[in-house]
Amino acid sequence: MTRIRSHAAAREQQVPWIVKEIPLIIALCAGVAILGDWHPSIGDGMESRLWFFFLVACILASSFRAMMHAESLAHHFGEPIGTVILTLSAITIEVAAVCALMLGAKGEATVARDAMFAVLMIILNLLVGIVILVGAWKRTEAKFNLQSAGNYLSMIVVLATLTLILPRFTRSEPGGWMSDPMEWFVSVAGLGIYIAFLWMQSSRHREFFEFREAESDSSPLPSAADARTGVGRSVTLLVFSLIAVVLLAEGLAPSIHGLLATAMLPAPMGGVFIAALILAPEALAAVSAARKQDMQRSINVLLGSALATIGLTFPAVMVVRRVSGQNPEFGLESPYIVLLVATLFLASFNLTRGRVNVVHGFIHLLLFFTWIVVILDEVSITF
Repeated sequence: MTRIRSHAAAREQQVPWIVKEIPLIIALCAGVAILGDWHPSIGDGMESRLWFFFLVACILASSFRAMMHAESLAHHFGEPIGTVILTLSAITIEVAAVCALMLGAKGEATVARDAMFAVLMIILNLLVGIVILVGAWKRTEAKFNLQSAGNYLSMIVVLATLTLILPRFTRSEPGGWMSDPMEWFVSVAGLGIYIAFLWMQSSRHREFFEFREAESDSSPLPSAADARTGVGRSVTLLVFSLIAVVLLAEGLAPSIHGLLATAMLPAPMGGVFIAALILAPEALAAVSAARKQDMQRSINVLLGSALATIGLTFPAVMVVRRVSGQNPEFGLESPYIVLLVATLFLASFNLTRGRVNVVHGFIHLLLFFTWIVVILDEVSITF
């Protein structure tokens, strides 16, 4: 088995780097086509649908290449700096997608909220559930540093409450909107907490985010950028990958709205779609780490992304709001508040003991599918 892996690694090293970047080059060309408006018009025809699926494939390719280069840099700099690089790269993709969806929403005020909420539900229920099942399936329990999960979740709970729950109950603005002072306060608070967290993770409390007893293989994914590739090249290709995602997301947003209208699906499904699209690379990284019995890495990647979703996406959306003049609604409606509170409680209960088993994984998955059923219930789908 070792000999087979060594031969595979040798073949991987013989492939020129430009060949590996062909998907990124195609994605950049598609982004330029969107920038120059050289693409099929949005509609119900076959040409428009093919363009939609082509954009989805290009976004996935760009996202995976971005995460591969981020993984290469993470391997070069080590932990926890490596996880920070991965998280910031992923949140850049997410912010670009959410802002593009928001600008293409044609007056829909809830798209940014739906996307943020969908990211939290997918990470804290679907991906955490899968990672727990993968990590604990062949063992009695999967273990990790409980201090890392505790620090992550304490910030996630506070910021999720401020951004997605509190606006529904404040009196300054009716419905789920925030007043201007509240928007500024939450934006500064989220950004400040995330910066403080990065400082804590990368300097004073690095040991909170490591699990030294675990015998895990923390090497990068087999398809990651060549370890011998220079840091400068990895940084350059990472930047180009993120630029491609930003351009492609702008072109994909109108297609998503047209697809939802054609399929007669509720608006929150747009948030589910874009969240699943941008979380695919992180999901692969987290599940791969769990398969290698590196549960600590999985927890760092998933909870770090959930924290960055609230800490960085909300301020970015507020900047877009000032530029575009839109007024996004952030307060969740009653059924989703219940599901978010249940999710935060379940994650806080299961992930702050430093060990999980397969039962915990199944419970997280159950809550995820409950959320999907609640969304579909809006169009009176019966099962």
